[in-house]
Amino acid sequence: MVKFYFNHVRRLLAVLVVCLVAANASATPFKNIHVQLNVNESGRGKVYIRTEDPSNLQTRKGETATLKATIGENGNDINRSEDDPLRGLYMIWLYGEPEDGFELAGFSLAKKADGEYTKADLLVSTYTDNGNFDDPYAADKVDEGYEFIFNANCPHEVDAKTDVDGDNAREIARAKDNWSEEPDHVIYAVFIPAGTILPEGDTEGIKSTQCVVNAGQAYTLTGQKASAAYRGIVILDGKKVVRK
Repeated sequence: MVKFYFNHVRRLLAVLVVCLVAANASATPFKNIHVQLNVNESGRGKVYIRTEDPSNLQTRKGETATLKATIGENGNDINRSEDDPLRGLYMIWLYGEPEDGFELAGFSLAKKADGEYTKADLLVSTYTDNGNFDDPYAADKVDEGYEFIFNANCPHEVDAKTDVDGDNAREIARAKDNWSEEPDHVIYAVFIPAGTILPEGDTEGIKSTQCVVNAGQAYTLTGQKASAAYRGIVILDGKKVVRK
């Protein structure tokens, strides 16, 4: 009888461990992310942002669109190591609608004068393990205006997780109301005269996970801000650096 009871308890514990592992594996982290999308100085179109956040589904169309949304992680950037705080994929959709006679070349983290952009200045798609990650140049997006999926991840701390906070994790994160005062990302839509071909440029383009306003601020591998006295591996401007 004792042996039967022991085996029964052992089986129950095994099931519990499996359930806990499964719950942790499927946990969704949420971050409060602040993004600004602008028409570059040439104008010639309107922009807007869409997201999966039910409370912030879409901004209005205009020359500037600002979004503060609570976004859930949806896959990983497979080009980054597992301990990189920028590995997570936090998807938002960028749109640009050109005026007649113009077309949208793409989106950039750099603001330049007319005629100075190259293809290397434009954002390129993040390589991800998410099977639903659409091609930003897909032909079926033409009628909607240009669509680009941008990884809005930044190395600040996660605001809530489903494995800790349950199904209300998004609302718990949103209630913190801790969006950065300045945008985590400032992005520019580059409109060019129809038929214009941009020069190639000197690089392969900019990956979309890049938190421009935090340039110069170092973060630990857990996503916390690292002081000037911190020693060890830090993330600085999206790259690993060893401080000695």
